[in-house]
Amino acid sequence: MSTIKDLGFTTNADVIDSFLSLSGAYVLDAGCGKMGFTQTLTERGACVVAIDPDPVQAELNRQAINRTDEPLTGIEFVETGAEALPVDDNSIDGVFFAYSLHHVPVEVYPNVFAEIRRAVKPGGFLYVIEPMSCPLMDVMDLFHPEVEERAAAQKALQELAVPFFESAAQVTYHGLSQYESFDQFADVFSSKSFNNCYSEADVRRPEVKEAFEKHGAPDYKFASPKVVMCLKGLRKMPSD
Repeated sequence: MSTIKDLGFTTNADVIDSFLSLSGAYVLDAGCGKMGFTQTLTERGACVVAIDPDPVQAELNRQAINRTDEPLTGIEFVETGAEALPVDDNSIDGVFFAYSLHHVPVEVYPNVFAEIRRAVKPGGFLYVIEPMSCPLMDVMDLFHPEVEERAAAQKALQELAVPFFESAAQVTYHGLSQYESFDQFADVFSSKSFNNCYSEADVRRPEVKEAFEKHGAPDYKFASPKVVMCLKGLRKMPSD
């Protein structure tokens, strides 16, 4: 593993460009959520299979793709989890997880990474973005602690993915998350249908608001550090 380099404040798209050329690539976006990151991939020339297991978000995604006024092009959406990739063997150039790998249950990781090895072409890639600890994450951890889940995702990558690729590189970088007010912050996180382990009342607790104000006032701008692991050159093992 090469030394981790910090790229400073930059965008997802620019970091992708520093690692990969996606023009004409056929890729999969796992845990795509509202498909904002998916559209970043299509803007870079990729055709994308976007998947998400949440039925509420899945219905919204199908509606978005099927709109007649502003249809989303270059995207196929399938309601499924990463343990059952809806593609043929050796058929895709790579898989992306954008802030979604830590949502995968720990016991499912072996199946998920076996599916990646099955579906990705020899020589293909795996690209994972995960959030890092920061003041905003400290606020969120008050109602939705994910420290152990994020650590488990990194451990799974090291043990179940890195050994199957020719090269592995990590970088960190930073974005900005900004909110108009605590109410807007609470509205955003109360509306995430895939996070059903906390309630709106949990988000709006006084101690959450106090921490939000402490770390974000007066303009409620939060630096959002991220870590990317890009694995290239998938090696097919005899058992794959």
